[in-house]
Amino acid sequence: MRMFLRICAVAVTFSTGLICGQQPATNAPQSTASSAGQNTTVAPQQKSLGEIAKEQKAKKRIEVKVTDRDMKEIFASMDDVLDFASQDTGFPKHQTVKHQLVSQEDVNRHMTASLSDSAEAQRMARSELVLKKFGYLPPDFNLKAYFVDAAGGSVAGYYDFKSKTMNLLNWVGLDEQRPIMAHELTHALQDQNYDLMTWQNHPRMRLAAAAMKGDSTESEQTSARRAVVEGQAMVVYVDYLLKPYGRTLGDTPSAMEFVKDRMAQTYDTSFVVKNAPLLFKESAMFPYREGLVFELELLKKGGTQMAFADAFAHPPANTHEVLEPKAYLAKEKASIVSIPDLKVILAGNYEPYDTGSIGQLDVRIMTQQFGTENDRDTVTPDWAGGSYVAVKKVAAKEGATSTADIALLYISRWKTPEAAQRFIDVYKKSLAKRVTVMDEKPWQPACTTPKCSPMWAVKVNTSEGPVIFELGHENTVLIAHSFDETTASLLRQTVLLRAQVPTAKTSARANRFAGGDLTLRLQEMPAFQAYQAEFGRELFANLAAMYPR
Repeated sequence: MRMFLRICAVAVTFSTGLICGQQPATNAPQSTASSAGQNTTVAPQQKSLGEIAKEQKAKKRIEVKVTDRDMKEIFASMDDVLDFASQDTGFPKHQTVKHQLVSQEDVNRHMTASLSDSAEAQRMARSELVLKKFGYLPPDFNLKAYFVDAAGGSVAGYYDFKSKTMNLLNWVGLDEQRPIMAHELTHALQDQNYDLMTWQNHPRMRLAAAAMKGDSTESEQTSARRAVVEGQAMVVYVDYLLKPYGRTLGDTPSAMEFVKDRMAQTYDTSFVVKNAPLLFKESAMFPYREGLVFELELLKKGGTQMAFADAFAHPPANTHEVLEPKAYLAKEKASIVSIPDLKVILAGNYEPYDTGSIGQLDVRIMTQQFGTENDRDTVTPDWAGGSYVAVKKVAAKEGATSTADIALLYISRWKTPEAAQRFIDVYKKSLAKRVTVMDEKPWQPACTTPKCSPMWAVKVNTSEGPVIFELGHENTVLIAHSFDETTASLLRQTVLLRAQVPTAKTSARANRFAGGDLTLRLQEMPAFQAYQAEFGRELFANLAAMYPR
């Protein structure tokens, strides 16, 4: 699928430093002569998006573009591309990279196997339920079925960290594969120099097996580091496209700014992408789009050394630093939001289900999905940390677990009281999208000290139990979702009054069970990685169209 057939083709004129666009030819509507001798437009036969997507998917399966001779040629060019990536990044090449040719059936078989894996299925089911509880997914959404329908056969070449192998595909043309190879071989260089499996610290969805506590100090690091890994590879990808012009992003400010502007746009041309939940779009694009923009800021500030080696030596701590590169460059300290162990209060009535962080990207998705047009840009930058704990009711009915069986405690901190209050308003408004809202009343918990009294609090009664919203001191927001009032009162006292700033030792202990930032944990699922490749390929094609070779 080539996005450049549907977007403007871009020509780059480096001699003047200008970037100019050209509109491609479009399919004109058919015309016929009417009885009056005038032309009238005949609308083409309408098909549903689902029918068109199936046709495109079937077409992909039968298109084998690469011959054995082609593959020998591209395998022979791997060392040259690896040398280019090494020079572009400054990462030394320590060895050649193993490679193999794979078919679309091989990729589809791998995805199907991952969906059938019992551990993977459990991780997916738990994440799906928590995402629905927070409102990121519709109540009737089937995550596994969506992946099966949407994700097959979209990858465009990939480097496997485990086998240390570059996989090239027999259904993608040579012109498309070489720049993609530059992107993927950058991962090979990163792996040779930093051992990506260790450096990224893959948590494999560390679901809460025995914990009722949460900590945001480290659980966002995996997502932030993934953005560095993909952002660097995107820089090399674009630089490879610029190679015929004798330029790189680092020495061409006009190209750098143009790519940043281009990447800030949302790409909804694919039928799969267009119909995806916002959560999927933003989570899939984050490491590519925001990772590249982050790396471009480092490249502009400190050149190749800062953008590549230094980013590995001193990686961003959370999605906030990726979304706000100025915070990273200023070495702004990450905020700590800790939920102490709640076993004493919840044991007997609840069992651990999940725990993790709500990062700045999570908040941005939520405000964009449920807020007004300005909330994404006005509320999100004032995020200052957030963690949650999800527990399952022991008395839940046998059978499939539903959102009604899950209770949430979510604590977030904000830079201003206005942002904190606005976030409460957005979250409160989102309830009606997933549960029945009966009424809303002021809520006043029992307090014995002035510090105990909330600045503002309400209770919203819903079909899944009460949801208590509290704006506390230091711009802290507490949301107790589906707990009874007595339990919610005990929880708030434990969290808001007796919580201590965690030490490095206690933070590590809490993070042993942390599940990472909620929305980006999808990226740990092989099924989502296959789905994400649809975005990647769209993005690659879009950038390739800007710099015709």
